Amino acid sequence: MRKNGLYKKVLSTIVAVTCAVSLSACGVVTSGESNESAATEEEDCCAGKEEAGGGAAASEGGAASADAAPAAVVDNPLANLSEEELDALYQEEDASKRTLHIAYSGGLCQVAIPVAYHYGFFEKEGLDTELTNVDDARDALAAGKIDTAAGMIAQWLTSVQNGVDIKFTLGLHTGCAAAVVLPDSDFQGFEKGMKIGFVGAFGGVYHNIANRFVAHDGFTEDDFTWLGFDQSAILLALQDKEVDAIVVSEQLSKAWVDNGEVRQIRSLTTDDDFKDEACCVLGIAGSFLDENPAASYKITKAVYKASLWLSESEENRKEAAKMLIENGYVSGTEEYSLELLNYYKFGLPPEVTEKSLYDSVDEYSKLGILSADTNPEEFKKKIYYAYDLSGVKAD
Repeated sequence: MRKNGLYKKVLSTIVAVTCAVSLSACGVVTSGESNESAATEEEDCCAGKEEAGGGAAASEGGAASADAAPAAVVDNPLANLSEEELDALYQEEDASKRTLHIAYSGGLCQVAIPVAYHYGFFEKEGLDTELTNVDDARDALAAGKIDTAAGMIAQWLTSVQNGVDIKFTLGLHTGCAAAVVLPDSDFQGFEKGMKIGFVGAFGGVYHNIANRFVAHDGFTEDDFTWLGFDQSAILLALQDKEVDAIVVSEQLSKAWVDNGEVRQIRSLTTDDDFKDEACCVLGIAGSFLDENPAASYKITKAVYKASLWLSESEENRKEAAKMLIENGYVSGTEEYSLELLNYYKFGLPPEVTEKSLYDSVDEYSKLGILSADTNPEEFKKKIYYAYDLSGVKAD
């Protein structure tokens, strides 16, 4: 299995680098010598720029807390390494000798990535990184054009099932999708027989999220008529009463709510059954993680530090909003970008990420979003690589 192979490989390398950094612990192996004993000792909201309007002040964002049990950290041979040993291991990896391509296509969902880049969190981990804009992170990962990407759980679970080799190592933030109706609509929530519109295709991000919304309210997919729309057309479809409700990114819907164009009936950000879930996750290509375990850990730590930095204060989020606008990462205004950053929770601990992923796997299996032959417990082991981040703090 991949994890066993990775463990052996890392352990073998750790033995070698530990020899180099601690001569008292083991003998020096000179050039040309072998170490056979070591060898035998040895796994959309994020979809880009979205138009941002203005609006009233949002609820205060910040660090997320979790009632979930602590995440079961994988058998991670890096866990007990000193920083010196981790750096020595990193220097043995291919990743230390090249620029790492971190996917970022704009949008507030992925904000911890440009924060990690622009405010030096990647650099402090010794990483040479480049933000790489890609149209489709899944295809780019498969083609080896990028090493790391962010994506919504609602998208990535089906991508993994369809063959994308990726490990999730970190939850980025809560929230980021909502269901809304017209302000004068009689609907106060989902009701059987409604026509529900969503951005994108059937089986895509917002269709999957809509299915979870209605399932939580006691309905099935067959209780509704479903219609997919381009992002540019979906508000007009609601206004023309082609549909009774729509499910979209909150980067769009919150501006419409603030402007009085729609009324919210469901939210991943504020509703009790979703508000503590990770919406978006950091994913690292499985092959990259296999070959570069120390670099993968450093990438995860850098993005986590950036997320913690965002959670620390509104002043930090204000600075991040300014950076996003100045670099053209999002459209609209600094004020609205800040409003949304205040709306979400950042700094999600591993137990939140684990619970969010595993709950989604269970629900997607029951809803038929994952194929009928999917073994939920095996699938959970396949998707999540949990690091011990308990001692990590924003610098």
